[in-house]
Amino acid sequence: MLKTVSAIKVRQNLGQLMNEVSIKADDYIVERAGKPLVAIIPIEKYLNMKSNREDFFRLYSSLQKNADTSGAVDDDLSEALNFARQ
Repeated sequence: MLKTVSAIKVRQNLGQLMNEVSIKADDYIVERAGKPLVAIIPIEKYLNMKSNREDFFRLYSSLQKNADTSGAVDDDLSEALNFARQ
């Protein structure tokens, strides 16, 4: 479950927040002055995101090396991102 908490509350209740993140798999957005600053997520989620990011860039690099034209992969990626955002 995604929750929002102030930086002051995090400082006051860090141990409890860490338990909620590690045991309940809650995600927290930490805000300062009402603006999102950082996220606190379970380590498994972080490692999965990091692995996915590394896989993506490895694949992207491979596609760029094998592309017939230098901009073809970038154009396809931009088109896919624009479609996903809509």
